[in-house]
Amino acid sequence: MSLTFIHDFQKQLYSALSADAWITNNINKIYFGVVQDGQSPFILINIQKAEDLSLHHNSIYSVDFQIIGYAKDHNHQLLVSLGDRVVELLSNSERCFGGYIIAGIKANDVQFERARDLVLNKLTINYKALIKKEVYDELS
Repeated sequence: MSLTFIHDFQKQLYSALSADAWITNNINKIYFGVVQDGQSPFILINIQKAEDLSLHHNSIYSVDFQIIGYAKDHNHQLLVSLGDRVVELLSNSERCFGGYIIAGIKANDVQFERARDLVLNKLTINYKALIKKEVYDELS
């Protein structure tokens, strides 16, 4: 399994989110990795697991990932609106990237955590995506 496609998929998610006017107007930053002292509100794209389901010459991958929104305690409504916007964007986003096709993408569940430190609330949307390598048939 090539790990390059995971990075390309993560960039595809970033592009879909950062191209949206509502998100760029309401969210300060979009991050790929662990964030320390991020300026709120912000989004984290977290790839959790990639599984190779390939059979014969069909390259198929299952990818579990999270889109996590963080906002200050008084911005609860912003997180709710952000969650709705992210689900809508990803269900309608571009399906092709770097020789791969997103065959399916689904928000499995949503978790909301109130701020324990009385600073940031967290909204986690867990996703599962099925990604296939594009196959080009050569003409004889």
